[in-house]
Amino acid sequence: MSFRHGSAAIAILAMLGGVAMLAPPVAAQDDVANSKHNMSTRSGLTNYGEVCVYCHTPHGGQTQNAPLWNRNFSTATYQMYNNSYSSTIDMTVDASPTGVSLACLSCHDGTVGLDVIINRPNAVPSLTPSGNTMPTEDAANQFFANLGVDLRNDHPISVAYSTAADPAFNPVTSGKVNGELPLYLGKVQCGTCHNPHNTTNSPFLRKSNGGSALCKTCHIK
Repeated sequence: MSFRHGSAAIAILAMLGGVAMLAPPVAAQDDVANSKHNMSTRSGLTNYGEVCVYCHTPHGGQTQNAPLWNRNFSTATYQMYNNSYSSTIDMTVDASPTGVSLACLSCHDGTVGLDVIINRPNAVPSLTPSGNTMPTEDAANQFFANLGVDLRNDHPISVAYSTAADPAFNPVTSGKVNGELPLYLGKVQCGTCHNPHNTTNSPFLRKSNGGSALCKTCHIK
């Protein structure tokens, strides 16, 4: 019997006391080093010789919105996807991005250099960041990596998830929509749909969107 690493579900049949047991699915493994979030492999950026340092630092990082965040948040003014833009939004949207979404936008709004970090590794204190920002589009994969500061053409973020405000959404169980997608202090943020450390479901989706499965985790359609 052989198994493939990273499979969404691996069935292991074992005989224990004459009873067949089915093991639970094996979770996909995080692998930042082999993802586009490994900035040390990107041409045009300063290579600090580490994978995690472009986002995280063990000491002296940001104290809000993201764990040990090694970047400054953008000071840009954003145009939000809210009910002043779309009359179909019944839930409350923050006036500006909040929480973990600010961390994502510190790269993905195109206003802060990808290799501009707060704390450089001790081994390379003299390196100067290039300051190059996120490309407008990943043409090879048809992904819009640079969202800009007008967020009205992207899924709403910093939204207070409420089935009372809109019953056409699935319930929340243990802080997760339908028990699957995480909310952040009760809000839909970038991290609700994306896991920045895992490329199993491109582009960094928390689950496959085959048959719109990701969308229908929240939306009742």
